[in-house]
Amino acid sequence: MIEKIVSIIIFFFIVNPVFTQLNNVKSIKVESNGNLNSNIVFYKNDIINISFDILGEKKSDYYYQVTHCDYQWNPSKISKLEYIDGFDDIRITNYVFSKNTFQSFTNFSFQIPNENLKIKIDGNYVIKIFDENYNEIYERKIIILNNLTNGLVNITRSKEILDSSYSQNIQALFSNTNNIIFNNNSDYKLAVIKNNNLNSSKYFSSPRLQTGSKIIYDNIKFKGGSEYLYFDSKNILSTSNEIKQVNFKNIYNTILYDDYEEPIYTLQPDINGTYIINANCSEKKTCADYTNVKFNLRTNKNYASDIYIIGEFNGHEISEQYKMKKNDGNYYSANLILKQGIYNYKYVFKTNNGFEDLSNFWQTENNYKAILYEKKITDRYYKIIGYGEKNSNNIVN
Repeated sequence: MIEKIVSIIIFFFIVNPVFTQLNNVKSIKVESNGNLNSNIVFYKNDIINISFDILGEKKSDYYYQVTHCDYQWNPSKISKLEYIDGFDDIRITNYVFSKNTFQSFTNFSFQIPNENLKIKIDGNYVIKIFDENYNEIYERKIIILNNLTNGLVNITRSKEILDSSYSQNIQALFSNTNNIIFNNNSDYKLAVIKNNNLNSSKYFSSPRLQTGSKIIYDNIKFKGGSEYLYFDSKNILSTSNEIKQVNFKNIYNTILYDDYEEPIYTLQPDINGTYIINANCSEKKTCADYTNVKFNLRTNKNYASDIYIIGEFNGHEISEQYKMKKNDGNYYSANLILKQGIYNYKYVFKTNNGFEDLSNFWQTENNYKAILYEKKITDRYYKIIGYGEKNSNNIVN
């Protein structure tokens, strides 16, 4: 019996290569034309570009699927014919091989909309990528809007003494400028997203005030966190204020200067967690090389929980692949293979509710997006009827 179970387990791992492929998926980007910064919110007329690299030789074909979801990213109970014009489960035919790089890779890309698929309705969408054996390689989430501009977001420092040193208070107000009438019989949900990181989203059902002409959600608290850290590996052989040393062994190796847990707030301009592929060559998708980046962190205290490194480069993912290794004392390190470019990153520790920054300050510059969903009694899915966005760079004390 034991031998049979072992045989089944071995067979499972052989026929499901996703476990090894996941470590080879790099540089996932979701962006609109002409915008180097990735985003999660797009308008229906936007051309959305999705791209990723597979390290090593091309060994599989890849396909994508699109699923409409409710406000909490559960699949909507509607058919694909209602939200897609065309069909998905489409093979990605646009791919190019790396050129003059020590780390070989294949860059795959596709656009939405395309000749096979167009998005028909607004809402939350999950894009999933599969290999030819239908193992899921990765997924990304996007939000599609109609031309909504009826949301007003205000950001202030928390007025409560206990958390005023590290919290930011959000107010979201939606008006009926688009001839929307707020109905008492409808189900309204609010999502507030910080720095395009859906893992730190908050959802609310009950507004503080609702009339036929406006809805107000108030006293929404977020910990300010800390500013993102930064390095630029465009010139892959060069050191800088962020890069301590570069050497070569099979591929490039980039060693960053030590980062320190911040005891006080320090103004450090950032791009709120995103990253931009960049290199001194024309076809950056294929000629930007990969480097093994060593991150080093020194903390002020001994954390009982694990510490991770996150940013848009890894989808803000808390997983074993991005966990810092604890060394002697309160010293942590991690090695990540990253493509040349400009990177924002930060360190977080795991909590029961997700994760939290090592340091939190009310002054930290953050971007907040507020999205209002409505489901009428006669509706079968949540529609987006309000959108507002605000940066806390001019936060009111």
